[in-house]
Amino acid sequence: MTEKKLNLRQKLVEIRKTITYLQKTEKGQNSKYADPAVLLMKIRQGMDNHGVLLKLDMDECSIEQYSQPTVNNKENKSFLFKGVILYTWMDADSSEFIDIRWFCTASHLKDPAMAGGGALTYFERYFMLKQFQIPTSKDDPEFFNKKTKKKELINDLQYENLTDIIKEVGADEYKLLSWAKVDNLKDIKEDQYPQIIRMLESKKKE
Repeated sequence: MTEKKLNLRQKLVEIRKTITYLQKTEKGQNSKYADPAVLLMKIRQGMDNHGVLLKLDMDECSIEQYSQPTVNNKENKSFLFKGVILYTWMDADSSEFIDIRWFCTASHLKDPAMAGGGALTYFERYFMLKQFQIPTSKDDPEFFNKKTKKKELINDLQYENLTDIIKEVGADEYKLLSWAKVDNLKDIKEDQYPQIIRMLESKKKE
């Protein structure tokens, strides 16, 4: 059976599927951020697997000097770099390509080249994060997955058992729904079910 060939957009989707989350592990300027090297390594692996290339061109670039006094130099001037990056995703197996324009800017106290390099590095990281919609957080991956995992609802058997016990013990269904923060018994989460049963069983013993 011949394997179906993916077009460029489909390949980008497949790359996105491989990167579900990145933990913020690096510190800088009073904030934490995801390691750029880890980010690029993960994306590059997907690009290599699917034959996708990323070309970069610069346009509308400028360097400006502006006054930025320091403690030791009241006359100091910093360099401000501005430019537009044209990212082009290309399919190595066809002539398909996708152009994306991305504005970038950065400043540096002494070196205009460092301002330009900083802009390219900083905005490349955020372009990749936003292009592939990669969530980042300070949480470790296991805790993040647990926090964001969709919680399952009780099944039909659990629902029937719950309604039977409520009737048997004469429990206030409204209070129970309020406690579970749901509008209907069928919307109760599976992980809430054991505690609710224990509550009802203890009421039965009263």
